[in-house]
Amino acid sequence: MANRLTAFTVSNGALSERRTWAAFGDPPATTDVGKILEEAAVVPDGICLDAEGAVWVADVLNRRVIRVTEDGAIVQEFETGGLCAFACMLGGDDGRTLFACVAPTFDETEAAAHHRSSILMTRVEVPHAGLP
Repeated sequence: MANRLTAFTVSNGALSERRTWAAFGDPPATTDVGKILEEAAVVPDGICLDAEGAVWVADVLNRRVIRVTEDGAIVQEFETGGLCAFACMLGGDDGRTLFACVAPTFDETEAAAHHRSSILMTRVEVPHAGLP
């Protein structure tokens, strides 16, 4: 919830060279979760990488899935019908199906009672990078 995506260099299973990969605004000046959620432009949850080096981000607070480049530019967006997006992944036979795990709320008990949690799918132009 720092209004950004962070990258690391991975070497022999160790992380080093922490850096901001994409910033969506200033980092929060508080640790108060309520205030952070009020001020954040993007609240990333699950992410996945595509073949062009962009990242699909499940933006849980804004109820959407966005495609982001390394400079923080949002270059594509899919709304999730008013549902919170928690995870996303590129897959399918050609790697061009974007899957998004969505639910009406963060609260598991409340989400289960609504019976609206689901997996949304849409086609995208750029396939996944590497596995799956």
